[in-house]
Amino acid sequence: MELEHVDLSIERRQYYSKKWALKECPECHQPIEEKHCPVYVIVEHNKDFQRFMTSLCGAHFCDKCPVVVFDCLELEKAVKIFMKMEDGLKYSVMGIVDLATIPKEKRHLEIGTEENPMPLVEFLPPLDVKPTIFTAKPSQNVPCPCGSGKKYKRCCGK
Repeated sequence: MELEHVDLSIERRQYYSKKWALKECPECHQPIEEKHCPVYVIVEHNKDFQRFMTSLCGAHFCDKCPVVVFDCLELEKAVKIFMKMEDGLKYSVMGIVDLATIPKEKRHLEIGTEENPMPLVEFLPPLDVKPTIFTAKPSQNVPCPCGSGKKYKRCCGK
């Protein structure tokens, strides 16, 4: 599956994973493949919010259902580089940026302005109805941010 075959305009449900070799969709258990994907991220630090767009490695798309799974480690790396700090960061992907929908005559303009709005494809509501926000370094006894229901130290913190 090449990125040009991934339709970024489709609304998808987002999932996060800390597994390096993610191979199956969390909903239909069919194979998924990793692709680069432009995303819009919001970061909170000390009640200050920053937003940025990045081309994220570690976005895994399912061909069978509207799912994208983001690699937490790749996302965390992008956030830390953007913020130029390591601690006290909370972050979440707000949507996929569908750059292909920008008209040719506006591609030279800055994205996200009034003249050239950001072509953001927001996510479908999650099946578990809890919003997903991650902290850069969870403590050992908090619920794991992957949503497994286990404590972080017994799940992704191993």
